[in-house]
Amino acid sequence: MQKEIEEIEKIEEFIKSYVLEDERVLILVSGGIDSDVVARLCYKALGKDRIKLLFVKETETEAKFVKNVKNLAEDLEVPLTIVPFEGKSMEFIKVLEQAENEPIFNSRLILDPAKAKCSMRSAIISSYQDKGFIIAGCTNLTEYELGFFMTFGDNLAHFKPIEHLYKTEVIQLAKEIGTRKEVIEQPATSGFWRKQEDLEDIAFWIFNQGPIMKARKFSKEEKEEIFKIKEELSWEKIDNCLKNLKEKKTIEEIEKETGLSAKIIEGIIQITKKAKQYRNRKIMLSMRNEK
Repeated sequence: MQKEIEEIEKIEEFIKSYVLEDERVLILVSGGIDSDVVARLCYKALGKDRIKLLFVKETETEAKFVKNVKNLAEDLEVPLTIVPFEGKSMEFIKVLEQAENEPIFNSRLILDPAKAKCSMRSAIISSYQDKGFIIAGCTNLTEYELGFFMTFGDNLAHFKPIEHLYKTEVIQLAKEIGTRKEVIEQPATSGFWRKQEDLEDIAFWIFNQGPIMKARKFSKEEKEEIFKIKEELSWEKIDNCLKNLKEKKTIEEIEKETGLSAKIIEGIIQITKKAKQYRNRKIMLSMRNEK
């Protein structure tokens, strides 16, 4: 408990040092634990008058997430804007698909319309940023090390209060900072489609040896193997694996430490290697930067 209290205080100071006195912070909340914790941290650091919550409601948005964000806004007594975006992401992908002369986008499969939801959120963030809002990001360290984000999507933010914390550490912080029990205990999800779970997506990535950049079909046998991988996964095991990889432990050592199979550990290694390439790629680079 004391460790979490000290961490909260450190993050509060980080937020205060970044956000100027006349600025307001926008947090894009999802009804999940990460954005809930970020909102509560910003509230503690800045007060209710300097933060605003925004929720993007999609066609597949489950009622429990709408309830979660409304409860969060009520807990903090802060403004909540719910943007009705039902169907807009599909329209967006269809426009790109029809305009493109290469088979880059496919609106008939699940992946492109799902990822478009993240892209459309970026447009909303950009619009609020243009009105002077400072954007708080909600990426955690587990997602960062796995590359489990879109570079020009949910990765965009002025500052990221929890990117130094693994998912399991965010959960511990949530228990201390006041996040409701139902938010802590629900499966982590991006909300891109109904019943979607992040651990399931990571299982697909492990099987694929990296992020799925283009839509592909998986056979019945492949899906059975993927769901077996998912059953083996937990945030505790993934975080423990990532920590052990940082310490350069062998696969055999990590197997003993985490209980994960060698095949899953090898998949996580491949994912982190590819994520490192994405993370190390400089953005907003120009010849002026090189002088």
